[in-house]
Amino acid sequence: MQEALLLFSLMFTLFIAGIPIAFALLLCSVLFLLLTGMRPLIVVPQRVMAGLDSFPLLAVPLFILMGNLMEKAGLSKRLIDLVDMLVGRVHGALGYVTVIACAMFGALTGSAPATVAAIGAIMMPAMIAQRYPASLAAGITASSGALGNIIPPSIALILYGATVNVSIPKLFVANILPGLLMALAFMLTHALLTRKLKVPKTAARVYTPQEMVLVALRAIPSLMMPVVILGGIYGGVFTPTEAAAVGVVFSLVLGVCYRQFTPSTLWQAMKSSVDTASMVGIILGVAGIFGWILASARIPMLMVTELTPLLDTQFVYLALLVLFLLLVGCVMDVAASIVILAPILVPIGIALGVDPIHLGVVFCVNLVVGFFTPPFGLNLFTTVSVSGQPYEVVVRGVLPFVITAIIVLLILAYVPDISLVLVRLMEASA
Repeated sequence: MQEALLLFSLMFTLFIAGIPIAFALLLCSVLFLLLTGMRPLIVVPQRVMAGLDSFPLLAVPLFILMGNLMEKAGLSKRLIDLVDMLVGRVHGALGYVTVIACAMFGALTGSAPATVAAIGAIMMPAMIAQRYPASLAAGITASSGALGNIIPPSIALILYGATVNVSIPKLFVANILPGLLMALAFMLTHALLTRKLKVPKTAARVYTPQEMVLVALRAIPSLMMPVVILGGIYGGVFTPTEAAAVGVVFSLVLGVCYRQFTPSTLWQAMKSSVDTASMVGIILGVAGIFGWILASARIPMLMVTELTPLLDTQFVYLALLVLFLLLVGCVMDVAASIVILAPILVPIGIALGVDPIHLGVVFCVNLVVGFFTPPFGLNLFTTVSVSGQPYEVVVRGVLPFVITAIIVLLILAYVPDISLVLVRLMEASA
């Protein structure tokens, strides 16, 4: 346990000093090796490269590129038109359109910030023009954008599966119902807020039969994306990594057919994808040496031995896990949180009898809530940038949805059948 205390003391000291997470992990690992004399430093570049040498992890940059291409291809506008046609007559329709469009677009891209940028740029001005309070418009957009990292395909799920060696397709299946439950909970919260804040009713657009057919036809190619990707994975046609490559090609074809791509837009999509994938890649590479140190020093096994008697029931373990990850999600990137914490916390839950797939759902959904949880949720800053609203307005609007998300999270933690029922059906039909 002395080695564990030394490692975590170094890590948190560097975090508090303000060193970026990736470099803090690298420096922490180097200092630990020097102070303990555990291995020569040549192991550092070796394990960093080994941390990146993973075929499943190739899906991460490919899904990031797919999301950016889908955004540039203008698919968000087509999905919004379809949802508006379906629910536009309901009181507070623009809020429901935002939630459903974010869920659908998130299922295409798997990226929370990309979803906020694509949907929010269209829906937030429309809501404010219809006399929605600015805080409500910003809050529902920031929170609903996180659905992109819950509903598969999700980069967070890929990272979790690769980190703890759990089936990624099963994680995808397990997160379908939790994602839909979270979306329904957000819509219910929106319904209550529209009445409390007295959001005025607006006249819905009336579609002619010809327009309805046209809107539906325009949205069909976009809706085919999750069918192709998820259907191919669950049908055994291709792996999640191959599915990501198929998604990139499909996105390029749609963008060309819609005549949305220019050299400038393609360059922007590529540049944005490289920027994001590079940040994730650095964290994953450094996590390779950090994870190797954890395994070599047997730190996870020591913590399981020490903590399991204290966390004597699944109920206590899940309660503390939810609370801890909520705090972590507020201040730390999801990718970094998964690669640092999953190897430590997941074995404790498995030792207590928690299903690893159910644990993956709770773990990832918990961290994803951090996307829109103050003070440092990434979706908050994306919403500020897209809407032009002050940070405090966005935070005030998102708080009711944070409370809703925590309630859903507790339901998911203590009712595992919500996560596992589709997985069991998939296993039974295999």
